[in-house]
Amino acid sequence: MEKFKELTEEKQQPIIEAALKCFGKHGYKKASMNDIAQDSGVSKPMLFHYFGTKKDLYLYLSEYVKNVMLEGYMSNEIKACDDFFERIIAASKVKMGILERCPHILIFIISMLTETDPAVRDIAGTITPDAQRFSNNLVIREGDRKKFKKDVDIDMILRTIFLLAEGYAHEACTGQCDYSTVAEELEKIMYMLKNNLYKEEYL
Repeated sequence: MEKFKELTEEKQQPIIEAALKCFGKHGYKKASMNDIAQDSGVSKPMLFHYFGTKKDLYLYLSEYVKNVMLEGYMSNEIKACDDFFERIIAASKVKMGILERCPHILIFIISMLTETDPAVRDIAGTITPDAQRFSNNLVIREGDRKKFKKDVDIDMILRTIFLLAEGYAHEACTGQCDYSTVAEELEKIMYMLKNNLYKEEYL
């Protein structure tokens, strides 16, 4: 894999995108190294030279996707927001930007979560909890809790927002709507929730 890392980003990206697309569409077992090679413009022997095995390529992609998403969530645009819903809006815009640049990331993540092949099914289990824990810690701060009305279940609100954002991202990724529309609608929903769930003095 060191040989692959020595390549320029311009040469790495077609291989990464082709592999994300293939694994995302077909799952681990049916994904073909030959198809990935053809789609990326490199030879099959060279692909094995870079990664060794199909499993190693899959593992590399899982780490790549996690790092891309976490790097995005660490952006200053999100950190600068001192309000829960403002951070959600900022985070959703960052995520839409990532998916717009790398449209096959989401379908690969979805495929990972539903993967049943025993060779790789545990990989998602070791990566997604860390990513989810990081995003939860990023958007929830202790000072946010006092802003909510009494008896509001913040954890349930966060889960609802997470599922909503995932649904929107899936629509955008599959071409059912564009990323700018998704960002605009999510922003409107966040302000609607804020106006209904916050105590009046924090509006």
